[in-house]
Amino acid sequence: MAILGSIPILRKLVDTTYAILIVIILSALVGLILAFPVMWLWNYVFGSFHKISVFQAWALNVLAGILFGHKNSGK
Repeated sequence: MAILGSIPILRKLVDTTYAILIVIILSALVGLILAFPVMWLWNYVFGSFHKISVFQAWALNVLAGILFGHKNSGK
């Protein structure tokens, strides 16, 4: 990694890439953690009809965020 010290633009690119990767991984983990209550609630309410997995609950969270997410009116 000696080449990173001699080329500042390359060092900045690698640091930015690491930061983006960490943000993506942390977002995925938080999303999965928040999917568990959705899964438990869904399975409690609709368990006699259809049980869902944690990944289906995660997808349901994403869908609800898209459909009911906060929209900025620009005012």
